[in-house]
Amino acid sequence: MSNTKTCTKHREVAIELGDCRSCQGCIDLNPDVFQWDEVLDMPYVCRAEVTEDEVRDIMNSCPEGCIVFVDC
Repeated sequence: MSNTKTCTKHREVAIELGDCRSCQGCIDLNPDVFQWDEVLDMPYVCRAEVTEDEVRDIMNSCPEGCIVFVDC
């Protein structure tokens, strides 16, 4: 039995593009939530409603801390 808590509550996630350096790490870690806009040459959120579990690693891995919850 695992003591690991998981959060299934859906929350809204966003990318703070002013701080983003376009490393594309968010896309590499979860392409179901983040994708690349070829025209604007920047990442975007393609599915804003996510669980914390889906984006926890991405938030911790982002070098600029650009991945944020907007419903806090």
